[in-house]
Amino acid sequence: MKRINKISMILLIATLMATQTIAGVSATLPIVEVSVDDIHLRGGEYNTLDLRFENTGEYKIFDVQAFLTSSVPGITILTDQHRVLNDIAAKKSKSYQPEIFVDKTVPLGAYSLTLTFTYKATSAGATTAPIVVMLGVIVDESYVPKISFTPMQESIKAKAGMENGVDYLFTNNWNGTITDIQFLLSSSISSISVTENLNYMGEEIPAGESMRISPVVSVTEGTPLGSYSISATASFQDLEGRNYQQVFSLPVTVDSAVAARNTIITIDSMEVLHESIQPGDIFTIDLTIECSGSDSYSLLSSLSFGAMSSISPISPTTVSLGDLEAGNTVTTSYQLLASGDISAGQYPITTTITYTDTKGQSGSLTETFTILVDGLIEFSLLDVPTEKVPAGESSELEADLLLIGTESVQFVAIGVVEDGVIERVSGSEEYIGAVDPDSPIPFDIKYKVREDAPEGSHELTLSVQYRDHLNKEHVDEMSLDIEIGEVEEDLPEPEQGGIWAWIRRLLGLGP
Repeated sequence: MKRINKISMILLIATLMATQTIAGVSATLPIVEVSVDDIHLRGGEYNTLDLRFENTGEYKIFDVQAFLTSSVPGITILTDQHRVLNDIAAKKSKSYQPEIFVDKTVPLGAYSLTLTFTYKATSAGATTAPIVVMLGVIVDESYVPKISFTPMQESIKAKAGMENGVDYLFTNNWNGTITDIQFLLSSSISSISVTENLNYMGEEIPAGESMRISPVVSVTEGTPLGSYSISATASFQDLEGRNYQQVFSLPVTVDSAVAARNTIITIDSMEVLHESIQPGDIFTIDLTIECSGSDSYSLLSSLSFGAMSSISPISPTTVSLGDLEAGNTVTTSYQLLASGDISAGQYPITTTITYTDTKGQSGSLTETFTILVDGLIEFSLLDVPTEKVPAGESSELEADLLLIGTESVQFVAIGVVEDGVIERVSGSEEYIGAVDPDSPIPFDIKYKVREDAPEGSHELTLSVQYRDHLNKEHVDEMSLDIEIGEVEEDLPEPEQGGIWAWIRRLLGLGP
């Protein structure tokens, strides 16, 4: 059963409201109550705190931000070190759940995390001085390995100068089922590498049962006989969704060697020589190919694309690379075109390297890599009125926001950017939401011209905040011209009168 533990504390928040009155009544200082659940943590695991902020005062507070830090060795704040809570209405609350990792080496006991809290008393007011609260947590469960490794000496033997299949057995020695198992293998030894099955995935291991993994380990020619090790990181969950991680050192025994060298061709790197690929762009990719083991001859490099791919070549797709000696690399380039109507996303491209080894036998290497294409996104303003605003006055801007591009965007908000002339007021920002291309969206925002603003022309800057198809946040800026100065009123024409006007009307000479 999940244990719920709570601590609470009251923060007196001093605000500028202390000098204000509302409806003839003096403002009351807002009070924020901070509470935290799940303060009992477990060693060697990912733990989640539940932090809650309640405004018990009479007035809304704005731009609320929380910063959670740890100075305890072995206790790390993984997520939500900084959380923006925006505003909290009177008598309302907001919460968030930072994730904390407790290393298995952390001793049992009580520890403190630091919560720093800031806010604004008004939407355009100054940020308060940071309010610091110490949050007590308790590590009361020691780290217990959930998976054990069973050495099998006969199954971990390898030969130098070739690829070797090895076997490792892992047992769930915990009292419950573990799920979503992932083994990631690597080697820090230059002469030993994991060439196949770097990443093992498994659904679950019931209590007391085992899982076998069988990677292929390449040992270079000339590696001294002896005992070595590779690393395996196991990530998994229990049935309650808690995350775990264990690191193993897996033995490899090199007990013999082969005399013949094998040619090994690998792609050392793939580099896209373009900052950001958008529809209609021509871009270049560089492939660097490495030869190890023994020399290779008559190398050919070729690219292939899916039948419906929106990426096409504008240079030859098959390139002759000649011969390549062991230990050397060669780089080849391809020019590609992203179609004008391509959608933002990831596009696979397959490369195949063919060669002949020192034994006269043919070999090949096929790998697929991904090209990331960004959408074309550009904002513009429509139906922008001519603005003339006196110094010290507020104005309201009504216009349409137009997205020019190929992709829809989400969580769009438009707002006024302050400078030495323009300042924000209530209503200086408007949330729009989702915006599709070529669909104007009306908006209405306010701003104020500062009292000391000089007369004449000035640029009013607007910021557009949004998230793209990859949920990345962007901020674009646009400007429009406004005129600062007194607004001339249209005066009514004076009425004609007097004796001469009466005489002219009498004689039929005018009105």
